[in-house]
Formats: sequence, structure tokens, C-alpha cells
Amino acid sequence: MQPMIELHPRAEALSGLGLPAIPYPVALPAFQAAVANDGALPLADMLHGLQLRAADGNANHQRLEPAMARLAELLAASDASDVGSVARENWWLEFGPVDLDRAIITVQRGASLLAAIAPRSDGRLRVATYRPLDARAAGMLLALATGNGWQRALDAAAGVGEHFGGGVEGATHIAYWEAGIGIGPDGSVLPEWREQRTRALRHAAHVVAELDTCHAFGLHATR
Repeated sequence: MQPMIELHPRAEALSGLGLPAIPYPVALPAFQAAVANDGALPLADMLHGLQLRAADGNANHQRLEPAMARLAELLAASDASDVGSVARENWWLEFGPVDLDRAIITVQRGASLLAAIAPRSDGRLRVATYRPLDARAAGMLLALATGNGWQRALDAAAGVGEHFGGGVEGATHIAYWEAGIGIGPDGSVLPEWREQRTRALRHAAHVVAELDTCHAFGLHATR
């Protein structure tokens, strides 16, 4: 991995794009190009850098989320539909609402619901996303986005096969809720999770931009 350098774009450039004034870590070639061009910002590189930074278990990922969400919006295709499938050479996913009151696998971090995964009839995945995806979260979805992703997700949540568990404190991981989100194995109700059933769904086009960025830079799930 190339060393990352913090890019500090001019305030007027960030304001014009609706981006917050924070440092944006980018690889050295992108930094050099941005300085030399003194013009268009390397938006994909900036999102890539924030995805990596946010994936750190000690990172304040919520502080980075507004910038990640806006960069994904700027990079997204014009179609902002909330439902649809996207096929790429190496992955396929369907995007849209899922029933959080049924058996569900979630991508979560701390007490935050990032995304939820449900099976289609063919074993491929339907994904609902609620918050911007760090590199670990995006890598998990891409790793499960081929073949029978649901069975592999079940295996991973159970600690067998591909492992995307919470081995890194504070990092994104997956979890299986057999009776729906916020219902514990003993039937107890976990209010902080039940209330997240009403979270707004993100635009599919924005999520696809995050996944495309992750894939383009060769990111993959941390095992």
C-alpha cells in the first residue's frame, strides 16, 4: 500500500462541492497531481482514503461519515433509485429495503447499524444500507457478492469459513439476528437496536459508488 498524505484542499473548493473542511488522506501520486493541477480534486482518491481511515477500530468514523456520504454522492451515477440490482465483472448485488423483523445478517459497528443483508431465492444477496461504508464494511459486502453469498454470510457470522468477526475492537463486523434485529438469542429486547429499524435507507447509487471505489483500489475485507 502506498503511503497516505493528508490533502488540505482550499476552503472555497470544498465549499463549492459541499464537502466539510477536514484533511483527506490520499496516496502520494494523487496528492502530487492535486497540487500540480491546482484544480479538480481527486474525489475517488479522497473517498478511498477516508474509507481506509474510518476502518480503523480507533477512528472516529461518525466524524468522517458526512464527508464520505457527500463524496459518494458526487461520484454516483445520476440514477438515485432506492431499488435495483447492479452487476459488475466480479460482483453482483441487489439493493433495496429488507425486513429487519425476520432473520437477518447485519454489518454493524459499535451500536451503529451500517447495512443489513437478506437472501434472495437464488442465494444471492439483497442489501439495505443505512450509513456510509468504511473499507472493512465495503470489503465484506464485496466478498459476499458472488455465488451463494447468503450461506457464506451465515457461515461467517457463525465463525466458520470466511471470517469477518469483531476480532478488532471497535471495528466493523457482521452479526446474525435469528429473530430480527434487536431480539437477543433468549428473546430479550435490545432497545438500542430495535429503534434502528426506522433508519432511512441510503440511495443505491451512492452505495454503488462506495463499492466501486473500494473495488477499484483493490480493497477487500479484513479477515
